[in-house]
Amino acid sequence: MPRLLNTRRLFLSAKNKCSFCNVLFLLLLATICVLLMLQVRLQLDSVARSQEIATSPPPARIFCIIICFAYRHQHVGIHIQRTWPKHCDHYIFVSDDVHHILEPAVFNNLQDKWQLLRAHLEYVYKYHFHQGDWFLYANDDNFVLVENLRYMLQSYSPEELIYIGCKLRSSNGVPFMYDKSGIVFSGAALKQFVLEALPNESLCSSKPKGDEATEELGKCLINVNVLAVDSRDDWQAHRFLPFETEIHLGGQLNKSLDLHKYFLDHTYYPVINMNLPVSLRSICYHLNQIECVYDLYYFTYQVRIFGGP
Repeated sequence: MPRLLNTRRLFLSAKNKCSFCNVLFLLLLATICVLLMLQVRLQLDSVARSQEIATSPPPARIFCIIICFAYRHQHVGIHIQRTWPKHCDHYIFVSDDVHHILEPAVFNNLQDKWQLLRAHLEYVYKYHFHQGDWFLYANDDNFVLVENLRYMLQSYSPEELIYIGCKLRSSNGVPFMYDKSGIVFSGAALKQFVLEALPNESLCSSKPKGDEATEELGKCLINVNVLAVDSRDDWQAHRFLPFETEIHLGGQLNKSLDLHKYFLDHTYYPVINMNLPVSLRSICYHLNQIECVYDLYYFTYQVRIFGGP
């Protein structure tokens, strides 16, 4: 009787099917394992990033102090207020009279620049020290790129006894900052100045100094171990510029002009070809015409370059 069913072939066929199923099962299992491992890795990376963010210090807070006077409130102060101070973490105007828009801190009966500077910094320390890590002391005819200042300050700690600006040198070699380019104090430096220098007449004179206010400031700060920092960038280009952009970008210093001569006679760093190299991350410079502040603000903060972010 012929065999109707080849059992050997059936057995081998079933065995082959089982082997194929096993391979599929193993591949599926391996895929699931890989996916689980990737998920675990992503979760670990996410936790690590969260911990890094949680432990990294918050960005430094910049408190801006802008000097203004009553006769300049309407045609200068209000225009400055509408532009770069908005990029400070906090700001305050200081003046000799009230104004309903600027709402300045008012200092009456003080005419001397040095006595005003002392009073301004003491006031800010007493009433606003908790609002900043760094304190920018600027004029109402300065234009400040606050983001570039914030970038530069990443290299320093507000606990360091330092101050920063356009660095000059007095006739006896004491470093000080040019008063028309903005001056930045670390929180520690401001505290040291107010608590250690101001009360001690032997360390810091309270007598009127006129136009030598920041030179006297330099003496006081060096007497309480506050250092004047080099504010130039890695290529020795200047970030705190003493004059208008048209002087530094395409123009030249002119020693026949009193302000230029004063700067050239006191500059801490050599001036080559009567000009200063300008940093691509410049921070502060002087405004020749206040109306230009809107142009500068527009081109700095609002213009978008095609192909850029």
